[in-house]
Amino acid sequence: MTFDYNKTQKQQMVITLENGVTVKGVYLDLRIISETIPAGKLWYQIRHHDNDWTKPATLKKGCVVVNFMGTFVSNPIEGLKEWGEELEIADY
Repeated sequence: MTFDYNKTQKQQMVITLENGVTVKGVYLDLRIISETIPAGKLWYQIRHHDNDWTKPATLKKGCVVVNFMGTFVSNPIEGLKEWGEELEIADY
C-alpha cells in the first residue's frame, strides 16, 4: 500500500552517507505515491539493519523490498543518480 505524501506525518531528518555527503530531508515510515511528492524533490527508501529494525542501514534510489524502514524525500542526492544505487548510512 502507498500513501499520499501531502496527507502523511513527516519528520525532519539529516543523513550522512558513506561517501561523506550529508543530506537534509523528510522521513516518513510509509511507502509514498511518487506523484504526490513536491516538484524538484526525489524519493529514496531506507533499509534497516537485519538485527535492529529501529536503525537505518542504507539509503536506496528505488524500492527496498526486504527490511523496508521508510521513505526519505529530499533534493537529488550526489552519489545516488542511477535507479537501484544504494549507499550505507554512516550517521543520522
